[in-house]
Amino acid sequence: MMFVVYMGCILLLLYYLYQKTYSYWSSRGVPFDKPFLIFGSFFDVATRKKHIFHVIRDIYDKFDTPYVGIYILNQPTLMVRSPELLKKILVKDFDKFVNRKVAVNESVDPIAAHTLFTAKDQMWRGLRAKISPVFTSGKMKLMVPLMKQCAEDLNAYLDQRAGETLEFRNVTKKYTVDIISSCAFGVSSYCLKDDNSEIMQVATKLLDLKSFVRSFSIFCFFFMPKLVDIFRLTLLDKVASDHFIKMFKSTIAERQNKNIVRNDLIDQLNNLKDNEKFTDEYKFDDIKMAAQALEFFAAGNDTTSLTISFALYELALNPTIQDRLRQELKETFAKHGDFTYDAIYEMKYLDMVVNETLRMYPLTTFLNRSTTTKYTFEETGFTLDEDVSILVPVAGLHFDAEYFPDPEKYDPERFSEENKNKIQPYTYLPFGDGPRNCIGQRFGLLVTKMALAYTVKDFAFERTAATAVPLGLDPASLFLENKTGLHMKVVKVKQ
Repeated sequence: MMFVVYMGCILLLLYYLYQKTYSYWSSRGVPFDKPFLIFGSFFDVATRKKHIFHVIRDIYDKFDTPYVGIYILNQPTLMVRSPELLKKILVKDFDKFVNRKVAVNESVDPIAAHTLFTAKDQMWRGLRAKISPVFTSGKMKLMVPLMKQCAEDLNAYLDQRAGETLEFRNVTKKYTVDIISSCAFGVSSYCLKDDNSEIMQVATKLLDLKSFVRSFSIFCFFFMPKLVDIFRLTLLDKVASDHFIKMFKSTIAERQNKNIVRNDLIDQLNNLKDNEKFTDEYKFDDIKMAAQALEFFAAGNDTTSLTISFALYELALNPTIQDRLRQELKETFAKHGDFTYDAIYEMKYLDMVVNETLRMYPLTTFLNRSTTTKYTFEETGFTLDEDVSILVPVAGLHFDAEYFPDPEKYDPERFSEENKNKIQPYTYLPFGDGPRNCIGQRFGLLVTKMALAYTVKDFAFERTAATAVPLGLDPASLFLENKTGLHMKVVKVKQ
């Protein structure tokens, strides 16, 4: 009898806690997505039934309100759907939403703590101000010779395999690891020349989302920060991180001893450190410098390689678009005799293709912010509590037919000179927006365009029986990855 009483009390307590936790939005009069047990709105994500990309789109499409309350596990989160409100969050009232809701534990993970992605408040402001000059168009131009060498290696790689059906997710990752290893760490990884490249193996381990430990760690950093402290989790794999830090320090020492100049990220960071002033809010040391290079590598590697892969995938499915792009590439190459920085940015249709690829396959399916103080939306009168999570549903916005008619269609014309000015602001956010947008945007776009220029000019990409149509996203991956890869046939084009 006493056992029944005890169990009844426990069940009542659990019910009370459940009701208290999941009444947050209803008690504030905010429309909300009904939570399911302890998983909130993310049951299908937690059980890997659906990719988070589709879950966010489903919730976004279910409502027609400026915002909707959701629960990520037991964490109340406001999904903001209105472009007008997003402008306030990302730009106009940025000082109230300066931080991402991401765990930080410097004693356990000093690398993650000193990256732009996780840094908060004044640390973020000081770091952003310090590192922004590294990513100007002028600095990108200096890196073009390093990028061109890797792009030429990619062209040679395809030339050797013309007529074959290749899995391009793997091919483009080799290319991006080569470029970022060269530009961030000053070393040649030779991934396109050596299938057993050590750097490729370490790069894969660094952010291996097929690993349960890494996937769990990343999920905790976003949604269960207390577990980060309890289990002393790191955002990136520690063994791989240590490998790259050692490589970074070794390169720095070699540069200083031999007076080597390559105009890459290491040189830029070194120049910043050498020219620091006493009044600088944020000052570099070896770990803080290495953190920038490691973030540059981790953030740019998979996102850029996936963008290139999906662009080639869509070109294979849309040969008319591919032919038009190839014509522009050939004409531009004939005019300049090379794919220079200016030549790359002269090509309007290439830009349209990349922009449409980023619309359909955004680098991240959502943006994450949190409030630094109570904030009232004047349009609705709703007051958001301090430290509440904000989710910007990039996946939903990019596929909203109100902003992008026939959103499932791959159509670069959306971004023509005539049409791109008609796109409503804050509905297209592949790199975020405002002061906390992606600092590596110029670099990522340049690397992507360089790859497409050097491949599509000389090769045709064709759909085969192995090409997945439609795509089946792997629900276990943080990024948009097809379960079976992206297979296409590569054919040499007659000149």
